[in-house]
Amino acid sequence: MSGVIEALREALTAQFASDPAVMILLGDPIRLYEERSARAAFPHASWGRIESHESGADDVRLLDIRLTLDIWHRDGDPDPVVAALADAVASASPDLPAPWRLISLTPTYRDVFATRDRRLKRGLLRVRAVAGAQVSA
Repeated sequence: MSGVIEALREALTAQFASDPAVMILLGDPIRLYEERSARAAFPHASWGRIESHESGADDVRLLDIRLTLDIWHRDGDPDPVVAALADAVASASPDLPAPWRLISLTPTYRDVFATRDRRLKRGLLRVRAVAGAQVSA
């Protein structure tokens, strides 16, 4: 199961790295990190929380994956970065390792928050993916 999640994250990272709108805002190479970096230039993004739930029925397994991206921006509005990342997710169609197939991939929530540091803003993008696999009898 973790191979599916890792493949999805890698595919989304590649999608972001090849998207011109994302590259304009997050640089080339893009400033997207596995976890928040205190030394990174602003704006930058980091992968956040990952949740997954497996379910299924006769001959089918379903995997519901929820990924979070945090966008950090100092002295500016992270909303354009969040919007560009959401658009890139909406246009992505990643391949997953067999036997998994992607059923849906959508940005489900986005928002911008103030932080204790009044100059620093945090953008949030949540992504939901549903993958399915045929189970051999």
